[in-house]
Amino acid sequence: PTRRSSDLVAADNHAAGASVAQHLIADPGFQAAVLQGTEDSPAVIGILAQDATSGSIVQRVDGFVKQAVSDLEALDGLAGAVDVSGHQNWTRPSDRATKVKIVVTVPPSASATDIQTAARSVFSNSHLAGVFATDQECVNGIIATTNDGTDLDRSTGKYKDVYVVGFDSGLSQRNAVKAGQFFGSVTQDPYQMGYQAVQLAVKAANGESVSDVDTGSKWYTADNMDEEDIAILF
Repeated sequence: PTRRSSDLVAADNHAAGASVAQHLIADPGFQAAVLQGTEDSPAVIGILAQDATSGSIVQRVDGFVKQAVSDLEALDGLAGAVDVSGHQNWTRPSDRATKVKIVVTVPPSASATDIQTAARSVFSNSHLAGVFATDQECVNGIIATTNDGTDLDRSTGKYKDVYVVGFDSGLSQRNAVKAGQFFGSVTQDPYQMGYQAVQLAVKAANGESVSDVDTGSKWYTADNMDEEDIAILF
């Protein structure tokens, strides 16, 4: 037998979540922000996740948290000083006095009202350095909570020093990235999803061996989102 009902064509959500963390923490400005964290006043990175049961969302958070802890603890003075809390799925105490806290917030439901309430809770932290929204609905919640993103303006916004990163590429998210309100985001590759799905179906129909296909994802910012290889994905 050469076909399995579980074969699928999709983005590797774990890798995509890790990519978000990697790009965020590689930024010198963000590094400077988290390095201001102290034992008395740890810097905070918030994660707003639509739920804690969806496979894709869980994988995105898994990938982000694992990569973020690794990259943060490689920074000067942060080895063993990164704590993960907020939800039992991802709780990970720091090995020594905490200087950076990654806090996962999951709303009680996926309703717009509950997501916006959760977003307000995330932004209520006075030591917030960054936020990762795991999906378009959470992105929309953050945009609504920040006065249509104006509070994230890098020059005049209430949260001008907070680095917000997202996942997906809905119009509101693209506009926020283009305006510089979001630092950047990861988009899946619908072109490859369609192309590889047809390839997989043809192989299966011909009795050839098939397996899961990772269609990849792309990191985009205001600087590269109009480039052809990125713009075609929107």
